Amino acid sequence: MLRAFAVVLAAVVLLPALGSGAAGSTSVDFGAISHSGLKDLGPTSTGLKLELELGLVADQQGIEDAVKAASDPSSSSYGKYLTLSELQSRYGASSSRRNAVVGAFKPYGVTAIVDVTHLRVSATITIGDAQKLFGTKWNVYATGESGQDVALPVDTPKLGSGLTGNVDTISGLGLYVTEGMSASAAVAHAQRARATTVVDGGTPTRTGTPAYGCATSKYPSAVRSTAGLFPNQILTAYGIAALQSQGLKGQGMRVAILGEAPTPTDDVTAFRDCFGFPGTALTIHNGSGIAPILESSLDAMVLSMVAPKLDRLDLWVKPLGDTDPQGALQLVAMPLQATLNGLPLPNVISISYGVCEPSVKSYTAARTLMDRQLAATSALGITTVVAAGDSGSSACAHGVPTSQLDSFDKQKATSWPATSPWVLAAGGTNITLDSANAISSSGVWNDTKYPKPYTQTGVGGGGGVSTLIDRPWWQPATSSQKTYRMVPDVAAFADASPGYVIICSTGVQGCGPSSGQTIAYVGGTSAAAPLVAGMIALWGQQAQKSGWPRPGFVPPLLYFIHTHTASAFRDITVGTNQVFSNASCCSAAKGFDVASGLGSPLADEIVKQLKH
Repeated sequence: MLRAFAVVLAAVVLLPALGSGAAGSTSVDFGAISHSGLKDLGPTSTGLKLELELGLVADQQGIEDAVKAASDPSSSSYGKYLTLSELQSRYGASSSRRNAVVGAFKPYGVTAIVDVTHLRVSATITIGDAQKLFGTKWNVYATGESGQDVALPVDTPKLGSGLTGNVDTISGLGLYVTEGMSASAAVAHAQRARATTVVDGGTPTRTGTPAYGCATSKYPSAVRSTAGLFPNQILTAYGIAALQSQGLKGQGMRVAILGEAPTPTDDVTAFRDCFGFPGTALTIHNGSGIAPILESSLDAMVLSMVAPKLDRLDLWVKPLGDTDPQGALQLVAMPLQATLNGLPLPNVISISYGVCEPSVKSYTAARTLMDRQLAATSALGITTVVAAGDSGSSACAHGVPTSQLDSFDKQKATSWPATSPWVLAAGGTNITLDSANAISSSGVWNDTKYPKPYTQTGVGGGGGVSTLIDRPWWQPATSSQKTYRMVPDVAAFADASPGYVIICSTGVQGCGPSSGQTIAYVGGTSAAAPLVAGMIALWGQQAQKSGWPRPGFVPPLLYFIHTHTASAFRDITVGTNQVFSNASCCSAAKGFDVASGLGSPLADEIVKQLKH
């Protein structure tokens, strides 16, 4: 059995930020640039290049207020989201600010690019020129981690003409000069014998009644296997098949997947053909020369089965480092930036990326810029669905071999950016189906609870309480938590035992040794995220068809629906996502909890609640 993880970044040494003060009246957050406690190795090469992201002084509060007004079902402005031009003109940085920041780079022959939202400027500059621009030298410092020397400013950067008073956040001033670390590979498992015991609501082998499609003739081993739920089973279980029977297959809607690598389009086509999902072909951007991975295949195939006739299905690709919040920001910005080339905005974005909060705590600048990007995206009426992670309540454990797990890895931690207030965080459940493929029981995904040979150390659906992010206005306080963001918001099938049935081919990382195309069984909240993203596309289609307010940024709507019609969700009341004994958290309970959120949305029941 194969497992693809949503959170693929390992922890590295973090660098606390220097003071945020700078010349001029505007305070500036420079992010993680402190070299305190690090060994100075001397001057760095001046030819190395820094990829900078500069946050412009703009009306951030205005953007947040616009999202609140448009996404609150009880507001008279519900459903009235901004257009991109309205976002730019009402809340973006003024042309004088934008021009001043762009102009600051011109003396160095650098063409700085203003983000389409008018909230950020991107610029690539050599360290030699950066030393002149920011009035400080860069040295190399040893972090103490193998292959992780980092170039950092020696002193707090100074802002000269053009930047002073026009930017308040700068990310990218630190540069790892010896990476040497890579994302963890997917874990391969041998085929398992059928289990007969339900554990915390889930069964680690196939239950229900599959429709095998072409597998009967092309992949007979998958028919004989006890692993994997087939598409018809998942669509039926979550009420998606009922909506598809009414003609809702995503027509007129657009979904963007964000990933670290591409997937072979032939594999996606083979999946569609095998299981009967003709429709919109996948378009891949920036994937040339990058080896495909199983996770992107999973994302694309889940969306292809939920909403096969989308107006557009795009996969945006950017390889990311082990702890790379700035790279994640650049990836998240791609669908909006593409409007400059004539592409339409998506209605929904699905992200299967994440890293534990302790690993990004000091990256204050990049996190701030990411939140601004996501807030702007929400203001346009776009929901960003983010996988909550695959290491239970210990997000830092992801990708760490069992023999190397330490107290840092096992600590209680949530996954960022799932903890952003501007996203819908998707957690994971297990599942047991009856003969009609209805859910007979479901609990929190936690493979540490299964008996051998299904048990897996440190594997389960992400969840818990953020230590960095305040509780958003749309998330009600609980008796035990009133201050910080809680995740997940919703949860859906993510258990790699038995997993989703997908098709992959030779050369896809994690697909296994088989030659040509084969069936793989894959799990993770990187399946739950596109599953929910596809549901949102169907809800948007129904709203558009019926002349109802557009769902847009849906977290406030889902919490509103749950308050008034809790039966629109499958309540998850059993199980826990605690995967290590020293990280006490979090048990499922009646209603909202930080192991499963509101529970699993039932797509056909949610549709009935859209008209307000």
